[in-house]
Amino acid sequence: MNNEKILQINKRSFITVCIILVSFMLLAYFLTFLVAKGVYHELVYTPIEGKGYSVLKFVFAPIRLLSSSDGIVVIVISLFILILGGAFNVMDKTNGIYALIAYLIEKFKNKKYILMYLVVLFFMLFGSLFGIFEESVTLLPIIILLALSLGWDTFTGLGMCVMAAGFGFSTALTNPFSIGLASEKMGITVVDGIWYRALIFILMYVLLCIFLTIHVKRIEKNPETSPTYKNDQEKIKNLSLNEFKEYNPKVLKTYLFLYLIILVIIFASSILEPLKGLATPILAISFLIGIFICGLIIGEKFKNLVKMFVDGFIAMSPAVILLLLAGSIKYILEDSQIMDTIIYNLSSILNNTSPIVGILFIYAIILFIQFFIGSASAKVLLIIPIISTLATKINITQNIALLAFVFGDGYTDLIYPTNPVLLIALGIAGFSYTKWLKKTFLLQLLILAITVGLLILGYYIGY
Repeated sequence: MNNEKILQINKRSFITVCIILVSFMLLAYFLTFLVAKGVYHELVYTPIEGKGYSVLKFVFAPIRLLSSSDGIVVIVISLFILILGGAFNVMDKTNGIYALIAYLIEKFKNKKYILMYLVVLFFMLFGSLFGIFEESVTLLPIIILLALSLGWDTFTGLGMCVMAAGFGFSTALTNPFSIGLASEKMGITVVDGIWYRALIFILMYVLLCIFLTIHVKRIEKNPETSPTYKNDQEKIKNLSLNEFKEYNPKVLKTYLFLYLIILVIIFASSILEPLKGLATPILAISFLIGIFICGLIIGEKFKNLVKMFVDGFIAMSPAVILLLLAGSIKYILEDSQIMDTIIYNLSSILNNTSPIVGILFIYAIILFIQFFIGSASAKVLLIIPIISTLATKINITQNIALLAFVFGDGYTDLIYPTNPVLLIALGIAGFSYTKWLKKTFLLQLLILAITVGLLILGYYIGY
């Protein structure tokens, strides 16, 4: 049994991201001396005297964040990630991951591209229909190891899992956290305009499949072109990925049953009203209890299971620091009372503009705000009433304004360094943010061009 942790934050990636986040915290701090304070509530802006922000408040922002309105969310996500680290370490050490990957390889050994397209479709559909994004991290280690075992690399695993979930979230069909909440606020239904969003979903699915196919074809021809070639060779060596020939059926069935329960929970928490918004804590509890039950069923001693769990739990602890730093950027802007002023000034520019310019500017506003406020539901409460009113003023439909919101809210989750899910995923994968930016930047530019074109087309066809 090796000493590698299946989930752990890569040290170099951790330091790089910390530097980036602290830099943005400093930027937010300096903005407090340049931007006037104010409150923007129910489309009425009220200025407040004074500028600046206390140095002590800035220094302790990551701690003070925990007592803010976002504090409970940060705590829940932190516990979720830590429990996930422990659970996957247990699954790895008890050969659960080996069994699952060996089974998939056995079934798809001559159809690996079909397997890749099916996995991408699975995550995109879950993101699009149920708003699954952060929950995709639960399957990331398995998908990465699956990609490696098929002769691909860590980036391919990230693309099949987290990137696919992000694409699905961004091409929302019924996503309750963006389309669901926002459509209700705008006075339209979720199915209004769904035909156009369905066509966009198909387009983006094909785009992502082509992007990943080009990548894997390249590394199949020359593995050293992979951005994680050296690290992947080490993973293959440490995790014995070449030994997936036989597996214990009992271990496989036990963990498959656990994942079936997890998928049911994800589905139920997306469609059942009492469970909406509770997916993360419910998943955390399910993993915490389920992993020990599975371990005992397959014959592992409880004492050994506890040690495995604690080791994995500790390995993921740096993730909490990343979450606190990322959340502090928004916290500084809100606590200093300049966030509302920024939003008010941006929205004021839209007065008396043409419909096309207005649509694109709404898109730009969301892209800007998304950097500081990653939560779709939080942005719905903050910005949708403003966007809805502006859409009426500049004579565009609520559907096209909503589409601009969804585009701005989603795809940037896969590139902004302030998004905690991206940071955690990259940390788990041992994939540095700078490498990720370099690898996906052209794709993001293409997505930006396509989404701008789709918004303009939507206006001209009366969407």
